[in-house]
Amino acid sequence: MNDSHFSNLNFHDWINIIKGGIRFDVAAILYTNALFIVLRIIPFPFRFNRYYRRTSIAIYLTLNSLMLAFSEMDIIYFRFTLRRSTWMIFSEFSNEQNISGIILHSLIDYWYMLPLFILLLIPLFIGNKVIENAIIQPTYTRYHHFGNIGMFFMVPVFIVGGVRGDFKYTTRPITMSNAGEYVRSPDVIPLVLNTPFCMIRTIQQQFYSKDSFFTAENLDKIYSPVQSVSTIQPFKYDNVVVIILESFGRESVGFYNKHLQVGQYKGYTPFLDSLLGEGHAFTHSFANGRKSIDALPSVLMGIPAGELPFVLTPYVSNKTQSLPSILKDQGYITSFFHGAPNGSMGFKALVNLIGVDHYFGKDEYSHDDDFDGTWGIWDEPFFQYFAHTINGFKEPFMTTIFSVSSHEPFKVPAAYTGKFPKGDHPLREAIGYTDMSLRKFFDTAKKMPWFKHTLFVITGDHASISYQPEYKTPWGEMTVPVLFYHPSDSSLKKTDDKIVQQIDVMPTVLSYLHYDKPFVSFGRNVLISDSSHFAVNYHNGFQLFQNHYMLQMNGNNPSALYDYIGDPFLKTNLIHKMPVLGDSMNKKVKAFIQQYHNRLIDNNLVVH
Repeated sequence: MNDSHFSNLNFHDWINIIKGGIRFDVAAILYTNALFIVLRIIPFPFRFNRYYRRTSIAIYLTLNSLMLAFSEMDIIYFRFTLRRSTWMIFSEFSNEQNISGIILHSLIDYWYMLPLFILLLIPLFIGNKVIENAIIQPTYTRYHHFGNIGMFFMVPVFIVGGVRGDFKYTTRPITMSNAGEYVRSPDVIPLVLNTPFCMIRTIQQQFYSKDSFFTAENLDKIYSPVQSVSTIQPFKYDNVVVIILESFGRESVGFYNKHLQVGQYKGYTPFLDSLLGEGHAFTHSFANGRKSIDALPSVLMGIPAGELPFVLTPYVSNKTQSLPSILKDQGYITSFFHGAPNGSMGFKALVNLIGVDHYFGKDEYSHDDDFDGTWGIWDEPFFQYFAHTINGFKEPFMTTIFSVSSHEPFKVPAAYTGKFPKGDHPLREAIGYTDMSLRKFFDTAKKMPWFKHTLFVITGDHASISYQPEYKTPWGEMTVPVLFYHPSDSSLKKTDDKIVQQIDVMPTVLSYLHYDKPFVSFGRNVLISDSSHFAVNYHNGFQLFQNHYMLQMNGNNPSALYDYIGDPFLKTNLIHKMPVLGDSMNKKVKAFIQQYHNRLIDNNLVVH
């Protein structure tokens, strides 16, 4: 009934859509019928009681009829939203004064949906009746009782596997973003998803509402995410390698902490320390989220996490541009490497949506002897696999690797036990191992022909466990290294005190390559010298970093202003002592929030 929206699908596309659709259908069926299943597998004879059975049947028919009704509603409503409805639809219409009139009008306009709904209910009711009539109460022997108890414990295992999407240890319950794994373009995601799944998965999740702090004209004057680079230089076809290091908070990196322990602090990353001295590093560098799933949209798309991870919102299916997609249009081969099982973190689904041609995970690596037993392939062999694989790519290429070993439970291979300092937490030993893996990767890459004309970007996905007091603060808990390094460009060999954040990676790389078309990114090019550099992240509320100051928001109101450089432990709130600065920063962060929320809601993340 909505085939006009999906006109460019071939047979292979449909096979993938059906395969993904079944996965989400199974999850939706299990979510919908979890109560009914529990009622029917309780290992006691009373479940065959006539009234008990009628009650469970009523629950079964009611819930499934309701979900069919939601699905039918979306056949029509999809045409207006171009996405599956979520639980948020109830809040969208909560303020309508004439909701009954709207419903009545819709029923008249789309009258044919009612007979279609009845047509779908017929097999539901008839099928249920046939099955119920076939159920015969067994003779309740001791062996039958033990069998029922066994089933009572077995069935939930299958339910868990169904709602997670598989039985792998590293897989979390599938979310809407996982649908991206089965499509070539975000606008096809609704075909993979189903409305009951989207409704159930978003119960009690509050997505965004539009902000109106400023008029459209004033908003763009204060802050706009539309990037426009003016250059007369030809595009530079250097390779781009982005390295995202798991749990690499700045606290572990000696380069940033020479002042700690009366100048005796060494850190746990000797190789990264040396590399930071050879590239463009920043003394104030921040993550845009606290989860691994926040890092990819921030680094590769210029889209930060807000109150919710971007990939867990329905806006993940919006039309976007990304570093991989833009460079792919410039003729680059794009790829992504992550040593975990391929469904882990939903990375495969996301990178498939943002223009990545080739995904390399644990499945592609295919040497399970190097599996760490929990998360993925040890970093040392996987980084070598990364180097040798991209060495076979035709240049130019843009690739990303996301490390795994510096992740809880923070183990290192048996051969390296005791080789790295343990410090104040087992995390430090794992970080030392990953730092060594990074050094060996560069040792290998230096011998390859593409190395000298490659821009490397290195950052952590998020900060992790903190020990030093200043890193247990709202600013310290959001710090990660950010480095731009080019082995043949000495102009990048410097350290400055600009503020940099993960969402600055995309505009900075594109500027470095002399990309001259406009695009949307919530970050900034940090290779230019001006006073506009800032960082925004959400840490129990939005916080804005600008110059030496950090403004914290409580909802829509500023609650604290700190000189986080001069006062790293945040002891003195300056919100009432510096009202002019507080007001200026308040406007900036509200403009950022308004642009962020409204552009996500309006599907306005590309330049039209």
